[in-house]
Amino acid sequence: MICLYSNSTSWFSGAQLRVHLDIQAGEHTQDYEKVAAKDKLNELQLRIRQLLDQVEQITKEQNYQRYREERFRTTSENTNSRVLWWSVAQTAVLLLTGAWQMRHLKGFFEAKKLV
Repeated sequence: MICLYSNSTSWFSGAQLRVHLDIQAGEHTQDYEKVAAKDKLNELQLRIRQLLDQVEQITKEQNYQRYREERFRTTSENTNSRVLWWSVAQTAVLLLTGAWQMRHLKGFFEAKKLV
């Protein structure tokens, strides 16, 4: 949990508050200083390892986004199909109701001998 608060006394002061968060996230967040000491890596080798790990995380994120896009597309197509069939059903009910009313009114007027 992260809590932020402003030490400003006025809610409507014109001052801007800037916040910088440096968050490391992932399956296995590593302390690269410990990795460098353990594996005796120089600065360039350490930076290459960091970049490779970042590329791996980006690839995983891309795969996840592709999966989410596929799920969203499937959901959208299903929703579109259901909306289409609901519109067809509403139109059919409207036409059937209109035909029934016309038939019923025709019979009513014939019984009253108005037609």
